Amino acid sequence: MKVGKGTNKKGKKVAVRKANIKELNASRDGGQIALRGYSYQFLYSCYLILSSSSPNISFQLEGIEDIDYIKQENDSSDITHIQLKYSINKQDAGFLAGVLKNFLEAYLIDPTRKFQLVYDFPVATGNLSKLLFSNLDEKSCAYWKGVIANIRQNNPTWNWGVYDFDQFISQLSFKKIEKSVLTTAIEKALMQTYEITTDNISLFANSIKILCFEKMEQRSYVTKSEVDAQIQSVRIDISKGPQNPAHSWIRKLDYTQKGIDGGRSFYEGKKATPADIASGFPIERPDLEKEVTHSVGENTVTVMKASSGQGKTTLALRAVYLLRDEYTPYQLLCCDEIKELGNIVQYFKARIQLGEKILVLIDNLDQHFCQWNRLVSLMQSELHCHYKLIVTSREMDWYHYSGDLSNIASLNVIKPVLKEKEAVELFHRFKEAKQLHPSITDWRGAWKKVSERQLLIEYVYLLTHGEMMAERIGAQISEIGQSSSGKAKCEILRKVCFADTCGVKLSVVGLYSNQTEKSDSDFGELLKSMESEFLVHVDTESGYIEGLHPIRSKHVVERLHEFLPIDNTAISILKMADKVDLPILFSHLPEFALNKETFFCDAVESLWDEKDLSNYISAIQGLFSGSVMQYFISNRAEFDDADVHGGLFMLSTEMCPFTVFKEFGVSLDTLDKMRETFPNNKNLEYLCQLRDRIPACRLQETYVYVFCDCLYKKLHAICFDEIKDITSYAAISEWIYNINPEFNVSTGFPLDDLWSKQEKLTLECVSTLMYLSYCGNREKYMEFVERNLKSILTYLKQETKSHRVFIDSEKNAIHVEYILRLRNIETGNEQSVSRLKSICKALPIFDLYCADALKPTVNLLSAYPVPDDAHKAMPIRNIVIMFHQNLTSLWNKTIMSNYEFDTVTEWLDYWFGVREKICLLADKCCACMDKLLGGKPLGGLAREVDQLHEELIQMTTGEKRYPKEDRPFEKKAVLPEGLERKKGEYFQSIQNFFNQFAGILTRDEQKRRLPMANLRAAQSALVSMQDCFAEVAADFDVQERQRVRCAIEERSIKRLTMCCSYYLEHMPSKYFDKYQIKDWYDRHCRKERRIAEEALSELASKYSLHFPDQIYTIGLLRYYPIVVDDFDMTSESEMIKWLLGSIAFADAPFDYLVILSANDHKEINPTAWQASRQMLADVKKTIESENYSLLEKQLIPSPVDVTAQMLDCFARKYVLVERSNVEAEEPSIDNMK
Repeated sequence: MKVGKGTNKKGKKVAVRKANIKELNASRDGGQIALRGYSYQFLYSCYLILSSSSPNISFQLEGIEDIDYIKQENDSSDITHIQLKYSINKQDAGFLAGVLKNFLEAYLIDPTRKFQLVYDFPVATGNLSKLLFSNLDEKSCAYWKGVIANIRQNNPTWNWGVYDFDQFISQLSFKKIEKSVLTTAIEKALMQTYEITTDNISLFANSIKILCFEKMEQRSYVTKSEVDAQIQSVRIDISKGPQNPAHSWIRKLDYTQKGIDGGRSFYEGKKATPADIASGFPIERPDLEKEVTHSVGENTVTVMKASSGQGKTTLALRAVYLLRDEYTPYQLLCCDEIKELGNIVQYFKARIQLGEKILVLIDNLDQHFCQWNRLVSLMQSELHCHYKLIVTSREMDWYHYSGDLSNIASLNVIKPVLKEKEAVELFHRFKEAKQLHPSITDWRGAWKKVSERQLLIEYVYLLTHGEMMAERIGAQISEIGQSSSGKAKCEILRKVCFADTCGVKLSVVGLYSNQTEKSDSDFGELLKSMESEFLVHVDTESGYIEGLHPIRSKHVVERLHEFLPIDNTAISILKMADKVDLPILFSHLPEFALNKETFFCDAVESLWDEKDLSNYISAIQGLFSGSVMQYFISNRAEFDDADVHGGLFMLSTEMCPFTVFKEFGVSLDTLDKMRETFPNNKNLEYLCQLRDRIPACRLQETYVYVFCDCLYKKLHAICFDEIKDITSYAAISEWIYNINPEFNVSTGFPLDDLWSKQEKLTLECVSTLMYLSYCGNREKYMEFVERNLKSILTYLKQETKSHRVFIDSEKNAIHVEYILRLRNIETGNEQSVSRLKSICKALPIFDLYCADALKPTVNLLSAYPVPDDAHKAMPIRNIVIMFHQNLTSLWNKTIMSNYEFDTVTEWLDYWFGVREKICLLADKCCACMDKLLGGKPLGGLAREVDQLHEELIQMTTGEKRYPKEDRPFEKKAVLPEGLERKKGEYFQSIQNFFNQFAGILTRDEQKRRLPMANLRAAQSALVSMQDCFAEVAADFDVQERQRVRCAIEERSIKRLTMCCSYYLEHMPSKYFDKYQIKDWYDRHCRKERRIAEEALSELASKYSLHFPDQIYTIGLLRYYPIVVDDFDMTSESEMIKWLLGSIAFADAPFDYLVILSANDHKEINPTAWQASRQMLADVKKTIESENYSLLEKQLIPSPVDVTAQMLDCFARKYVLVERSNVEAEEPSIDNMK
């Protein structure tokens, strides 16, 4: 054999001398090769761990093999030993002998174990490739058996008795994964499993690599929980950085620390803390605590809502304390920025993924938590489970900040209030704990002192101190007044506590800037000392200061203003309050005794900002709402009485002082007109008497009147040219004029000046100022209008987007014509009224205001009917009523907001109860008819029907408003479209039926028609009502209840319809069987449909028609749909053929014929045509009499959108084609007539 270079004669390698350092460096690559293999093992370990999401899987790194994959199933383990091999060189069968030896040693000890080789190297063709790719043949099997025989020969002591070649080979698996893809695969696994964004993915990947490295070094196990914890630790570290400030707004409630002052601060009336709870200072309230903890278990959000002083915070902290073993408690300190909600959710999400069940406390709802309901909605979509919230709120704060609750799936409101029974229990608990003041020997005396207001904080303070809180605060303030810094402290207390009673927080910076009384102490130190004296609370994180408790604040305000007017304090608060708080602040002012004239003049000056006058609008609206609320509170008993009699809204509207228009001799007197129409209606008579008993609201005595007087004097003295914020100026001018017509600023500006600026102003602004000018100086106004009428009409035409505005001098009328686009055909009434209101406001000089919508004359679209309600001819009295809409609306909103449900859940529960009662009554009505049809007397069944009917009337009488349905200053709650209308159509119709049911039973020919019409209307409206409720219920845990109720309703109402129809057609018989009703009713319906089919038989011979299996109703009208194959609805000749061919339908028992068109694929054109039976009757009459004048006012068939209700009438399944995004070409003005 020829000896090669670097080899001696015995075949051993001999070190070859290196020519230079570069060669030497290149030759020493053993470590690099080893590291390549090691990094492959390392990366794959990370990838495999991250790809395995089951908590039943764990891994041991550097165990028996590179990776031991262990999967727990029941009590047994499924173990796979994985070896990893990496090489850039091609490998053949000789490479695998060592791997098989390692696998065999473990296999012979435990034959159940599996083995896997994960590799990244080129594979040579031959025995290795056949094994790796599961392609063994006889020759390759013999080869591998020989390899194993050699291993057996070298290791004879192993347990070869269990060896079986086929079984061993079946336990082997092979997987090729390229090293180059592992880094990307790791990142993908992180994103898929842990939803980590790619911006910081490397941080998480590196943390897992470090974890794997440590486990390899220790040859220890890796579990999913360890990986989860590692991921969350990185998340938390990241969230502590500047990009996620949520840590600053969230604190963990710590019950491990005890109170340090023996409960002194707690018993002084300061808000409870977790330390107070842990120390056992608060007396337990077992019943309420049980109610709260149960609510937390059953609902996502538990709200404790009550007036100040009922112990909401203490009760919430106690509940959290009792649940601390089940939940990890946190408190949210701030939630007022939408953009930061994601950070809060991410924080809680991280805690949940660490295995925590979190309980979040939001204490004392205010403007700093104004986005709390959005946060809950976001948590619902992001977190899904393992979280609960407790929210505490004062009544007024809930009113302002509860927000839209419709998207919160599960919310329960608890209203803690101190009752006499609990007062007795609390007395004995304090006595047992030896915490009663020595002067308190009996609960009755203490309860008598607080029973009127029933405030827990007052009662507890009296029991533990022997005096009322007001007395204690008085003594405390006396002590403060004698100190060197007493004046400064009293000034701070006046401001902070007054703001607190108005629901407003003050910024420390603002308070400092407006401080007039000086002190030798630093201002910050002064606040600290006041906090330690239990006088105020300073939130150092938000920079706001507030009173300790609204009840304490009220006592402080009363004490500190005992001899000093509160006016100066209120003015200083107006200057310091945030702009967003102004409506709320002003709404509270009517609660205080102020020197009205001087105070509101000062307020006007304090709010003046020539560039932005909108603060005055907030002030007027707030004062107005607050004044209305005070009026309501003074007359609450009468308003409640009106609600019981079903006339609350009518009474509220009649008591509103803005329903009279002296300028036009117009007033609203709805109740009187209804009494004239129904003179024998005792309920209407009672409501009229109730109205007459309630004292009228005397506007001139309200704060809003005085404020508007002062504001009028301010604005009246300013030239119009000096006004920079004309939009706000116009709105303010209208408000103050409505409060008192003498407050009219229109004399302060010439209309020429207004019209010189009209291009920069809105139509609302210009028309408002025109109207005020008309009311204030009619002669001056008319002179301007006469000079500029043409340009005014042009302006109104342009701004109302109309085709033409013109005057009819003979009728003293003004007309507006506009193009009603096809897609807006349903909004004709709204568009006409809106235009007329704007025109009338600008030109309130005509007797009649008319609007007409124009229709196209191009092609078949000329037949598209303009709705009747688009035509308007309104006398001026009907329009000017709308000018006070903003006042009457705010008046009614303020009053009606006192009659709404607290939560959507309560609202749903109420309506579920009503719907259940209706079904019960419907079933009893059917039972009555069954008995009478069988010739049996009703007996006690009549009383049952009467009782159920009375219960239903009581349930549905009065206002039952959706939470935040329509509150002052707040966005309306998001409700299903048309909810009130659809709900009303069903419930009013079915109640009308029950009221008239006697007409069915007596078979009176006249009295039976109306109840049957109402029953058909109710049945028609049922599905729409159910769909609306389903939309609301979808966000709450009541979907199953809704589904069951719908099924029962459909069955009850359908059976009621069948029973009534059968009853009216059949006389009593001893052979009557109630089970025959359905068969008869089905035959009856088929008979009606056959009449229509026969009427259309001539068309059936010419067209491919598909008749319905049932008809549908809308209100009182019945519709008969048919499907025509390949019908060209755009062809005028085809429509004429159909019109003539369907004349016989005039004798069918249906109100409308509806024509749908389908193609060969059973696809329905989205537009159908409907023809009324009356129209067909007129056509028939015209042909027979040859009097074609009858058709002049007759509408031809009109297009309608195809609905699911139509398609449900057919047994065949049709597909509704989506309407093209390209609508029919809108006609130009030239094509209008």
